[in-house]
Amino acid sequence: MPEYIPHTQIRRRDFNFLQLACGHAGCNRFFKTGAGRTKHILSAHPVISSPPPEQDMDINMPDVLLQELENWYNDEDFPPLPDDEELDYGHSHDHHADHFFRNYHTKLNGCPCDAHGHFLDDNALPPSCEPRSPNDWTPFHNHTEFETADLFYAQNPTPARKIDAHLALWASTLLKHGDTPPFADHRDLYATIDAIPLGEVKWESFSCLYTGEKPEGSYPPWMDGTFDVWYRDPHQVVQNMLANPDFAHEMDFRPYREFSTLGEECHYRDFMSADWAWDQADTISKDPDTIGTTFVPVILRSDKTTISVGTGNNEYHPLYLSIGNVHNNVRRAHRNAVAVIGFLTMPKTTKEHILERLRPRMTKPEVAKFGDGHFRRVIYGLGPYIADYEEQVLLACIVRCWCPRCMAPNRDLDAAGALPRCQEYTEELVDVGTYLELWDEFGVVADLVPFTNDFPRADICQLIAPDILHQLIKGTFKDHLVDWVHKYLLQTHSARDAQRILDDIDHRIAIVAPFAGLRRFPQGRGFKQWTGDDSKALMKVRIPLLFTMTSLDKAKTHKVYIAAIEGHVPVEIIRTFRAFLEFCYIVRKSTISECTLEQLQDAVSRFHHYRQIFLDTDTISTFSLPRQHSVSHYLQLIRLFGAPNGLCSSITESKHIKAVKGPWRRSSKYNALGQMLVTNQRLDKLAAARVDFTSRGMLNGTCLSAALEAFCEF
Repeated sequence: MPEYIPHTQIRRRDFNFLQLACGHAGCNRFFKTGAGRTKHILSAHPVISSPPPEQDMDINMPDVLLQELENWYNDEDFPPLPDDEELDYGHSHDHHADHFFRNYHTKLNGCPCDAHGHFLDDNALPPSCEPRSPNDWTPFHNHTEFETADLFYAQNPTPARKIDAHLALWASTLLKHGDTPPFADHRDLYATIDAIPLGEVKWESFSCLYTGEKPEGSYPPWMDGTFDVWYRDPHQVVQNMLANPDFAHEMDFRPYREFSTLGEECHYRDFMSADWAWDQADTISKDPDTIGTTFVPVILRSDKTTISVGTGNNEYHPLYLSIGNVHNNVRRAHRNAVAVIGFLTMPKTTKEHILERLRPRMTKPEVAKFGDGHFRRVIYGLGPYIADYEEQVLLACIVRCWCPRCMAPNRDLDAAGALPRCQEYTEELVDVGTYLELWDEFGVVADLVPFTNDFPRADICQLIAPDILHQLIKGTFKDHLVDWVHKYLLQTHSARDAQRILDDIDHRIAIVAPFAGLRRFPQGRGFKQWTGDDSKALMKVRIPLLFTMTSLDKAKTHKVYIAAIEGHVPVEIIRTFRAFLEFCYIVRKSTISECTLEQLQDAVSRFHHYRQIFLDTDTISTFSLPRQHSVSHYLQLIRLFGAPNGLCSSITESKHIKAVKGPWRRSSKYNALGQMLVTNQRLDKLAAARVDFTSRGMLNGTCLSAALEAFCEF
């Protein structure tokens, strides 16, 4: 080691106070360099120049290829275009842009009213609110305090001891100026968040236990246990959503039907544009007291999520709530349009008690405030229930391997002419049949009653929502088709040859050339656990060559192969994949027309026809698979509930991270549920405060830009 070590300071840059505003209307981004601002403008606000009107663009490309390219790029991963409709409460129809017009429901038409429920004129302005100071940051003192709390708790969750360490470092730089950090310590920060007056819906609990008959001898220990269920008042949660100003221009106040001006073709997009909401409005409006109200469908979702396998296999069963009035793109964007309202002890936990406070308001309207400032009379109703198949079985009180939506026999789920399940039919069967007859012949569990039977206008068998993630992507594609190809190769080749072919398939997947939006799989498809994103990415890897080549030269369709398995399976399997992937890309569209539904039905027919090869080669023994059978119901479900991408379980799968997994990781792991509830409540308070401050124009710019502006004024 040298005797002398020179100690010299390196040249360092000073902090740059420069704040360059983006300048684009509605964008509040600020940048430290001109290059950063330019890069942002080019990516976020590109200016697309159009050719002069007198010039004709001659692109030699077949129309069918243009259509399929449009289908290819119309993916839910891309942000949907904003809606530009303007609601006109004095008319039953409205023109949407230049190509669509809407017929609105004339009875449940969402008329504004005053706080006492008296209807106002069509052009009446919202009631004036008590003015609040633009500097009222209550309970925070200033902009910096709020952004600090939001950074430490929501944007970058920081442990308590690290919050204290950050504040101590901050204090060391302010000491010479006689100033202090915005918070004394983490306790002060938490107490300030708890004091936010907005977004608070307290957690409550009740206990439940099994009261049925216990079998003789040994029986499951849960039959003797008492279980605590934590929940929040769903009525308050829904009212907070309705009053959220962030949703003011992205919410439908009345059911409508949208048609194209060319041919008057019906289009389905957001939930309120479909038939179920319209039919519910027809039923509700039979009561004269409901005329002029706003129908608010309550969408539910429950699912099991595993927190940690290695430390006790901890599982939670969160219950989520949303409303059908917000647009699908809002629900997918996780902008607080989906809220956790309960933590169930187990999937079979009763949901009636949690939803009890909504029940009286499902028949008698109440007055609620909306984000646009108006009051409206509202009436609630249970809407679609989003669940995977295992949860659907519990909800519908049916036997596994049966369909929760129709009475098709479990040995032939795709049999033609199957009647739909309904509450009245099931009750008639229970009255005349024995327990074993109902179990074996109809798939009904006679001693269980769906929770929806206690609510008006609710039938769980008709409310089961489509689920793209579990039924199509992870179910039919990953668990069925991909697995069947593997089995087919083992069935028709020796073990050594089959393994060689599978290795070649993995090699082809691994060497796919990099491309924007296309994920690479260096290890092929041989990873341990497939997620929904993995399956969607593999679908993208498998499909582009197929779409492009078959469009350019349909005479070569029999030679075209999905890139990864070309030359290893018969053409019928390729056509099976093609038909199913076409179906998947259609149902993931944000707007679906009647013409598109015809294409959807054609894809289903071709899928059912070509998949027969798996049965003919003894690769499988049956097609009676509930998740794959659900493909047959999508055409009806789209007409009932609109575009399926607004009800997909992937919306709440990602919500698990924020509402369950994240709060669990930041807990002490001992009696973690109570800490998780507090974390969720604080996150809701911060989100509500941000919406409130934004609506008052208090968050325009950054803390630094605001400080510089104040300094210049001084």
